[in-house]
Amino acid sequence: MLRSLAIRDFTIIDQLELDFSAGFSAITGETGAGKSIVIDALGLLLGDRADGTLVAQDRKRADLSARFTLTPGHPALHWLVDQSMDDEGLLLLRRAILAEGGSKAWINGQPATVGQLREIGSMVVEIHGQHEHQQLADSRFQRQWLDRHVDQKLLAAVAASAAQYHDHSTALDRLLARAGSADDRELLKFQLAELDTLDLAEGEIARLETRQRRLASVEELRAAYARALDVLDSDLHDGAVTQVHAARRALETLADREPALADVIEMIATAAVNLDEAGAELNRLNESLETDPQKLEQVDRRLTRAIELARKHRIEPEQLTEFRTEMADRLARIENFDSDRLAAEQRLDQAHQAWRKQSEKLHNAREKAAATLSDNVGRALAALGMTDAKLVFAIEFNADRVVSAGGADHVEIEFSANPGQSPKPLRRVASGGELSRLSLAMIIASSEPIAGLVRVFDEIDAGVGGETAHQVGAFLSQASRHGQAFCVTHLAQVAACADQQFRVVKQPGQASTHVSVETLSQEQRVTELARMLGSARSETSVRHARSMLEASHETKSPGNMSAP
Repeated sequence: MLRSLAIRDFTIIDQLELDFSAGFSAITGETGAGKSIVIDALGLLLGDRADGTLVAQDRKRADLSARFTLTPGHPALHWLVDQSMDDEGLLLLRRAILAEGGSKAWINGQPATVGQLREIGSMVVEIHGQHEHQQLADSRFQRQWLDRHVDQKLLAAVAASAAQYHDHSTALDRLLARAGSADDRELLKFQLAELDTLDLAEGEIARLETRQRRLASVEELRAAYARALDVLDSDLHDGAVTQVHAARRALETLADREPALADVIEMIATAAVNLDEAGAELNRLNESLETDPQKLEQVDRRLTRAIELARKHRIEPEQLTEFRTEMADRLARIENFDSDRLAAEQRLDQAHQAWRKQSEKLHNAREKAAATLSDNVGRALAALGMTDAKLVFAIEFNADRVVSAGGADHVEIEFSANPGQSPKPLRRVASGGELSRLSLAMIIASSEPIAGLVRVFDEIDAGVGGETAHQVGAFLSQASRHGQAFCVTHLAQVAACADQQFRVVKQPGQASTHVSVETLSQEQRVTELARMLGSARSETSVRHARSMLEASHETKSPGNMSAP
């Protein structure tokens, strides 16, 4: 249940705080007073797109907040728990809209995204806009409205099978795009033969370059080894190894007199060991050196050939082995193309058959739902004064349709307003007033009791009047029995059915215009209803308004209309 709504610096509202009770609330006021601004503010709290122009003039931001209480078991409670935002049955939505652009949102005091506002908003509030009936002429909207009344698992299954079909179709397209010609096959075979002749191993280029440098520098290496060995342990003079060992022995004789020398002696001993090992390794390397021009020539030729092939394919020599693997894969794809294409086409055909099968199930479900909805809409239209009106669904199944998540049906609503006329496509035959009442009838026919749901109707009664308006008010009253209902209306017959009434007043000033909203007492409601009927100063209008309020207390049933 929506308990309160607070608005600050939003369009022409400076500051507004409204408290709500259970039942049906009507929002009334003069034309252009700004009644829909309150609904717009609520829509923004439910995730509608924000715009900096909505901030009041000369203000930095608009601040909106709404407080809801949730009944036990409400789906929003589970969502809040999953998001770690639960607060003992309370839901507080807040959104700040910045004048320079952008907005910030909070759910129960925690930062939230607009997507999260939209997600939880759909669980607690259902808004029907004043232009909703204009969408009825759109066949896509008609199908979506029908699909709200079929098993959602069927819709999900069709969508999943369509997605799988498109995945297989994309895979086949990629396979066809990669298909090579006979010339491509021969070229790849020739290039692979060149690489296979070289038979380059992984990492061999680096090893060849190292070996080439070593074979080309044998004399330089020998000279360097000799110089190093002479320094380390020369027969002609004391080398480094001899000197280090002498230093260690000199200190060891005094170690008992200076304990700190133990660490120094240890370090010198380690150095001696390292020098001994270094000398031994240099001797081994020196003995392994060999002058072999023939081996050097073989290495040079192999490196040169690798560089030539790399240059030919515009890659680095180190990439030749990876490149060879890629070319082998390409050749395999070309040689296996016929079998791969056949397998891909079979998978695509199987996916299409699966989509068609699921679409047939969805078609049958749509036919069944359409029959029930047509009957319910017919009864609702009769209750709204269109006793001879008839609505039917024309559902055409076409298995050759482009595969889509919506199935293989073309759905169109057909309508007849007068007896003796066969139903024809709605977009061609319905007037604006008929569309408005038909929209109401569809809402009535598809409404189900939903505990804790807040329903908002923004001037959906446009184009109706008289006894039909009474029926609309009765429906809205009944729609609030399991939750809450709000309606922005110009009709006194509708407002009289409300449990609570708010009047929106525009207050123009010299520099700016502001809007205020006041909760009406019983006597104030009589005055407001009289104004809506014609004149607040007319005794006839006042008596009529008072009788309407008294009658609304006696019955709030919409006759034989389907319960929301």
